[in-house]
Amino acid sequence: KYKYLSNFLEMPIVAAIFLTGVVAVLFGIIYPFLKKAKPSWSFWISGLGTVFVVFSLLLVAGYNNTAYYPSTYNLQHSLTIENSCSSYFTLSVMSVVSLFIPFVLLYIHWAWKKLTQKKINIEEVAENENSY
Repeated sequence: KYKYLSNFLEMPIVAAIFLTGVVAVLFGIIYPFLKKAKPSWSFWISGLGTVFVVFSLLLVAGYNNTAYYPSTYNLQHSLTIENSCSSYFTLSVMSVVSLFIPFVLLYIHWAWKKLTQKKINIEEVAENENSY
């Protein structure tokens, strides 16, 4: 009972990352309505907050023998990261693939920047027969 709460209390750095992420997501959502900030700025703040929240939840579920899918029939049969991964090979492949995440985030940043470089105007929309 209260395993995730006890994990947050035992790992204060993870709790701080989680709370920072939640505040960043809420700030990214609420701030543009209050101060008329640029939408792209709040998008990146809330996106970074989402990464922090998901990362901290994965750490909380992965450490301290925490069951992410508890069994109601027998608690010893609950799924943890340790007993749900099939082999060392699977963990190795997952570790290597996770190293690509920064490159994916950099690609998203680059593509977003390229897409927002030239703003579309109303004349371009009126001239295009495919616009709705």
